[in-house]
Amino acid sequence: MVPTNVESLGGELDEHQTAVREVADHLEGLVRGGKSIAAAVLALSNGFFKVEDSLLNAGRAEYERRRKIIQEWDDLDGTDVLHSGGEGGWYGGPKEGDFFWPPLRNRLKSELPEAFEDVDRSSSRVVDLGERPGEETIDTRGLVLGYVQSGKTTNFMSVIAKAADVGYRLIIVLSGITDNLRQQTQERLYDYLVDPCQTRVHLLTTQEQDFSEITPSEALFSQDELRLLAIVKKNPARLRRLNAWIKKASVTTLANCPILVIDDEADQASIDVGSNRQSTINNLIQELLSHPKSAYIAYTATPFANLLIDPLDESGLYPRNFVVTLPRSDDYFGPERIFGTLEAEEGVDPDDGLDVVREVPIEDAAIVKPPTNKDQLEQWTAAVPPSLRRAILWFALATTARRLRSKEIRHSSMLVHTSMRAVAHQATKTAVEAELVGLRKSVASQDPAVLAELHELWVSETQRVGAEAFNNAPISADEVMAELLKTLDSTRVLMDNYLSGDRLKYTKDQPETVIVVGGNTLSRGLTLEGLISSYFVRAASAYDTLLQMGRWFGYRKGYEDLVRVWMTTELREWFVALATVEAEIREEIDTYAKEGLKPSQLPVRIRSHPQMTITAAAKMRSAIKVNVSYSGTKVQTILFNDEDKTWLDANIQATTALVVAARASGHNEDELPSKSTRGFSGIPNDLILKFLTEYKVHEDARTIQTDTVCEYIRAQADKGALDSWNVVFVERQNAPVSDLSLGLSAPLKLLQRRKMVVSSKNGVANLKAISSRWDRFADLDYTKKSIVDSHGLSSEAQVRDYHLRDLRRKRGLDKVGLLAIYAINKDSNLIKESDSQVEAVADHSDPTTPKSERVPLNAANHLIGISLMFPEARDLSDTVDYYSARVDPDDVEDVEAELAAADDFDEKHAIQEEAAAK
Repeated sequence: MVPTNVESLGGELDEHQTAVREVADHLEGLVRGGKSIAAAVLALSNGFFKVEDSLLNAGRAEYERRRKIIQEWDDLDGTDVLHSGGEGGWYGGPKEGDFFWPPLRNRLKSELPEAFEDVDRSSSRVVDLGERPGEETIDTRGLVLGYVQSGKTTNFMSVIAKAADVGYRLIIVLSGITDNLRQQTQERLYDYLVDPCQTRVHLLTTQEQDFSEITPSEALFSQDELRLLAIVKKNPARLRRLNAWIKKASVTTLANCPILVIDDEADQASIDVGSNRQSTINNLIQELLSHPKSAYIAYTATPFANLLIDPLDESGLYPRNFVVTLPRSDDYFGPERIFGTLEAEEGVDPDDGLDVVREVPIEDAAIVKPPTNKDQLEQWTAAVPPSLRRAILWFALATTARRLRSKEIRHSSMLVHTSMRAVAHQATKTAVEAELVGLRKSVASQDPAVLAELHELWVSETQRVGAEAFNNAPISADEVMAELLKTLDSTRVLMDNYLSGDRLKYTKDQPETVIVVGGNTLSRGLTLEGLISSYFVRAASAYDTLLQMGRWFGYRKGYEDLVRVWMTTELREWFVALATVEAEIREEIDTYAKEGLKPSQLPVRIRSHPQMTITAAAKMRSAIKVNVSYSGTKVQTILFNDEDKTWLDANIQATTALVVAARASGHNEDELPSKSTRGFSGIPNDLILKFLTEYKVHEDARTIQTDTVCEYIRAQADKGALDSWNVVFVERQNAPVSDLSLGLSAPLKLLQRRKMVVSSKNGVANLKAISSRWDRFADLDYTKKSIVDSHGLSSEAQVRDYHLRDLRRKRGLDKVGLLAIYAINKDSNLIKESDSQVEAVADHSDPTTPKSERVPLNAANHLIGISLMFPEARDLSDTVDYYSARVDPDDVEDVEAELAAADDFDEKHAIQEEAAAK
């Protein structure tokens, strides 16, 4: 009821303003309670309230102003949202009188002053996209896409606080599949959420125990002002106990108890992919959501599995209501920053990321990987090969330098992840401990050889990545060596797995210096505080698993120059591809959001992404059929047999034959709208198909399988969706004329592309990237500036591939493909271009630019690279078949068997807990 005594409410507000605000508050409460805005207005104009029309209209205007805050937040924070439609806007953000959000808000403001506004806005948006707790039934399915190690927990903490304020009563956090992650999440939520609001929060789990509540659910659910919070591991035994406890409440009570389920690391274990364990957990989660009022919000940094769920399965976990992408701050260390991307600008080497990745040789990887045979594994003795020793030495040096720089001792961690098998971890731990003991003795005794080894490592690493690149204070070798023994003496080795009673735990008053050996417990969700050195050789089974293992992603303020990662060449190559596909999938979500499409329209596009073939090839032990779509995509050749002249000559001949055929059919090389690029317009599909059958693609190429590409072209041509192709020859500006013409009227100005130092095979040049995003309009008469201006953008950095695809559609090229041909100088050793000449340089001159791990090409003949850029298919479900490669079973560990063993162990522990509780 609108109060008549406004003096007690209002100090600085006059009577009318206060009354308007009260009406808006009542409307907001009624809408949150489940009414539409029209029904809420009617309720205040009739019956018990009887608010006069003028005041009611003013109150409604005030409430609708609040509702628009949600849209304003979208404009401000750059958050991309796919949603299923509906009224929306019911949650106008936090309001005076909230109980749970204010203390969390105050703490986050002080700890995250720069990021707080983003957290506040994005979490309010997530709450608003869900259903109102007052609805008769709630059946929300949402997905929040963050980044690995980048504040997802902070966001869902904020969502929990705001959801508790609007009336959600039972809040369940599914916190991954490991005890240490559950305990870490429990501790953090208690510290930030529970402790300041203890009078109205009842914890159903504790730091020591997963779900083991003995108070009857009926008694707790009946207390309207009480909020129940459970942080539960995704484990069959725990989820069964939780479900059984909830079901003991009456039907009437459950019908009035809004439940919010937050699924952290939602792509792990929650999704039914056919295994017994995941089917069991998926069914148990769906049982949690079977009650009349239940909302499910998934949080993940790797949405591949979540977006491949069947969206037509009404009982499934597909995010049919919304998909939200969280903003990312500039100082985040993600895959693109560390590994670079698959794009190359004309005149410079492709972005290879920061020079922080070090190679683990094949022979070293063989030493640290345990045998797959169970009997052999039990007898296996681990050793420390040179690369692992170097990683340990660097950890000690870098930790010491960081503490000297910050003038305080902080948590410092090293990750050793060579296997997910718990049995193998003890052997690895023993070997690392022995290495550490020997190192302490050598430093304490001033062993000249070891001191020289340490000195050389510090000097070489700090030369490769200097402190000045990040405005950090440089530390000399002498300073580090003087304090090194203190660091070594404080370092301990910890094994973290389900068999270990020792858990990784960071406390504020006891800084840890720890080398952590583990597997699955370290590969998901868990935050390794102050992670500096990572040693990573485990064979991952899928994209999402691989990305989540990157515990080194995150924020490294003040010690960015000290972070190092040791991994095999193959894993590094996978991460490079992963960085690109992840960025493209996020861009796809962004595009769909801007086009106003619904989440249900997204999965086909993700499922058929060409790069997803890497996932299939990695996790399948026998060849299987998958579907691929090239709609709107760009694929390029990056691997070349640079020492095989016959192979290189064949590609020159195939390209020359294409030019000759184009000219013979009446085409001229100057018929493109672009006046700065040579090429042909309107080349028929059959000439392109003939070229692709003659052009040689490297056998290890993953994203440009010739047979699959040709099948897709034929299928699109048959449907009338792909009429012809423009062909462009990308040349280097200001370069001298070469001896290569490829049948054109004048020789080409060759591109310069050095090859990466690392390569999986001898005789293979990995260029990583040959094409630029700007090549999408290489056949058109646009400038970069005109593209920026036409889309109302502020800089070239904001231009995305969908902007360029949009330009092509507007020019009537929605049925025209683009083939870009790159003739690359066999003697490439140029990476920098001045205004007047192309100059050879040995390294980047700018210390803030990452050094490039590249060497001259020196090929047997000039390289011909290609990039195929496809228009968007008229039907997004258009795909072609692709058969994945076989993978040696010995290369992929039996993840399910290891997780099942952990579940059995936990089941016994749960039974013991239950017996103790009785």
